[in-house]
Amino acid sequence: MPLIELSLKTLLAIIVAVSVTVTVALAAASYAAYKVRARRRPKPTVGPESENLYFERYVPPGQTGGTGGPPL
Repeated sequence: MPLIELSLKTLLAIIVAVSVTVTVALAAASYAAYKVRARRRPKPTVGPESENLYFERYVPPGQTGGTGGPPL
């Protein structure tokens, strides 16, 4: 069985072509996974609680929590 002889230029061209193809395929798969994940994420609720999902408003002692006071 004869071995196929590849010149250095042909071997490098094959390596570059495969690398580009794999990179484009991984980029497309990554983008598809991002879109699937974004579709599964719950939509944020609309209302005063949706403004700060992870924080509680600090009300200093002696204030009733109204918003009519002077800005800080």
